[in-house]
Amino acid sequence: MSHSKLAREPWLWAFVGVWAAVVSALHFGGLAYDIYTRIWWWDVLTHSLSGFGVAGVLFLVFPQTFRGARAPAVVAATLLAIGAGFEVYEYLFKDFWWGWSMAYYAEDTAIDLVVNVAGGLGFFAFVEGIFWSRGQADARRGDSPPRSTHVRSDGGETPDDDRRSNR
Repeated sequence: MSHSKLAREPWLWAFVGVWAAVVSALHFGGLAYDIYTRIWWWDVLTHSLSGFGVAGVLFLVFPQTFRGARAPAVVAATLLAIGAGFEVYEYLFKDFWWGWSMAYYAEDTAIDLVVNVAGGLGFFAFVEGIFWSRGQADARRGDSPPRSTHVRSDGGETPDDDRRSNR
């Protein structure tokens, strides 16, 4: 199975959609009930879960991002950029840190970005686990995994089963 085929699996779309709904409920519930200021780890929780979910959306829309030797670095850099954009939004449009010093806000931002990336790499590991488990199942059945026919200049591979004729 290729990354493109996995990204078209209906169960994965449902999983990522439910995940997004849960993370949104945690975030907006945290704002509405002032949980972010009462429970110190709530922000860490919501950022790590949202990093996982954003990586899920990234995989569904751009599955090729998760393929190749540099994929973990690409996923991490993408999540870092998206997280940084959210942190700018958070700084400009939220008022729950009105009493924070700039040093405290910088520390909070750094922690948020680290857990965003960690959550995203968690989704990357989730996808790799699916491929590993399906590869093990194929090996038990006697099927061989697809062989790579082309190595791109960036070190990534284009597997045989990702050709247009096999989609």
